[in-house]
Amino acid sequence: MKKILSIVMLAVLTGCSGGLSNATDADQKEYILTQLNDYQGLIEIYRNKLSVKDDDDERYHLSQLYNKIGDYSSSNIYLAPLVEKNKDKKYLLLQAKNYIELGHEDKAEPILKELLLKDGSNGELWNLQGVLFAQQGHYAEATTSFEKARGLFYNEEIVINNIAMMAILQQDYQKARDYLLSLYSRKKYQSQTVYNLVYTLVKTNDYTSARKVILDEKLSPSNPDALIHSLANLSPREQLHLGNPAASEMNAQDVDIPASIAQPPQIVSNPSSENLPNKSKDVIPSVESSGDMLISGTCSEKALLEGPIASFVGNIHGAKEIAKLTSAHTTSGDRLALYSAYPINFIVMPKAKDNVLELELFNSQPVKSIYQSQMSILKNHPRIHKIEFINNGSGSTIMRVVAEECKVLANVTRASANGKYKEKIIIDLSYK
Repeated sequence: MKKILSIVMLAVLTGCSGGLSNATDADQKEYILTQLNDYQGLIEIYRNKLSVKDDDDERYHLSQLYNKIGDYSSSNIYLAPLVEKNKDKKYLLLQAKNYIELGHEDKAEPILKELLLKDGSNGELWNLQGVLFAQQGHYAEATTSFEKARGLFYNEEIVINNIAMMAILQQDYQKARDYLLSLYSRKKYQSQTVYNLVYTLVKTNDYTSARKVILDEKLSPSNPDALIHSLANLSPREQLHLGNPAASEMNAQDVDIPASIAQPPQIVSNPSSENLPNKSKDVIPSVESSGDMLISGTCSEKALLEGPIASFVGNIHGAKEIAKLTSAHTTSGDRLALYSAYPINFIVMPKAKDNVLELELFNSQPVKSIYQSQMSILKNHPRIHKIEFINNGSGSTIMRVVAEECKVLANVTRASANGKYKEKIIIDLSYK
């Protein structure tokens, strides 16, 4: 039997190899990059192709790639000539998605209306319209659109999660819980469903069930109560943020949105594919910490303090860029600020040491130039020993700040940002 299996496997492997051997080097490279979901590499290939000869299909594919990495402006730039000469449904749909991500609801709305007039039985369009309404703060209309998408057999998990998110934003936690439990009990859920469910369980004071889900899903197995306490102090935002350019999942802002555990409560526009965070976002309720928090536990181990500051490793597909890191001295300590053109969902992680603050920044990663800012801050702020951005391997970045002193009071808040930056996260460190 073992021999038969070996022969079969060999046949399969040689068959795959043979298929690639007939391709050109360029085709092989594109195939490999596609299998690896290396969108940056694919973008380079398609830009080179188009620089030699313009082609509608390849231009459209390039626009899709830019959309997948969260560069919605570039996606629309390369899409514009196609829309201008041929108002194909797929071009208009991608353009509408980009506008929603960029916060240009006024431009997305007429496109969606036109598409729905021509194809009113398309569940994806109704779900996207629900996302649009939600970003505008029209929760009742959003719910109606999501229900319509559900009736048209659009991805059930996405739609139910979105309907539940509307209930959360209106603080109807029991209704949201019931929707999410229906998915969870059928084992038909992705990570954001679990995060939203735990939040609703905490908000309905069902701490026993929340603790069980946290432990079963290994969200915070060593300290579930700290997570529950953190979630209990967060409330849903009353208004969706207009412009989560990287959200394949729905975005909110202005008053707190449910904090998630390893991901924020999310409203989803498109089903995720091959674990591409960007393919399932159109509006993402943001999460934030409120108030001062004494980082608890013991002081960090010597190993955490020693060693060089590592630069960010890897690439998170579809991630929103953290474009800038700045610092300032305050009367009580130090202030750090993160900037992004896109709203960033985050939570303050509960398991830090007394002199360590960790934020989980969902579906986000720093630009390479931030490393220079890290080094500059360490030089000018001697009480900060380390600032690191770490790829956690599951679509998020951990920002770790290690202070020289053992007791640190941390306050993490959002602030309004101007110009090209729509997001500003402020971290105030006070030393005891």
